[in-house]
Amino acid sequence: SSGINAEYGLTSFSPDKLKLGFTQVMAEEARTKYKITAIQSRKMYEILRLRATDPANQEEYKAYRLDVKKRLNGAFQKEKKAMARQRERLTEEELKALDATKTPEQQHEFLDRSFLELETEYRKVIERVAAFIEF
Repeated sequence: SSGINAEYGLTSFSPDKLKLGFTQVMAEEARTKYKITAIQSRKMYEILRLRATDPANQEEYKAYRLDVKKRLNGAFQKEKKAMARQRERLTEEELKALDATKTPEQQHEFLDRSFLELETEYRKVIERVAAFIEF
């Protein structure tokens, strides 16, 4: 069953396609149908994929978690590149302070924390939508 996603003209967001990952086709369909940006369609994808993911299925849930963390890590890497360009303007003390705050362990903690916050936010969205629309 294609469910609510197809009912609203989003065939590329069907549950079986969601589990394959976010695609340009999804971004384009959402942009054309609802005039939303690629970033907004990515968030919509993550919410719909969470709804389609069986939390009791460890493999399925892990694949979802890693997909979201990959996006979060991409943003982290962009920030890191921007900081690298600015490093030449910093004093030695500022560089030491900066380096101490970006260890791999801290990056991992940041990704874990960010994922859990997003998951909580997404579950609230799913609950609110379910109150108005039968999924």
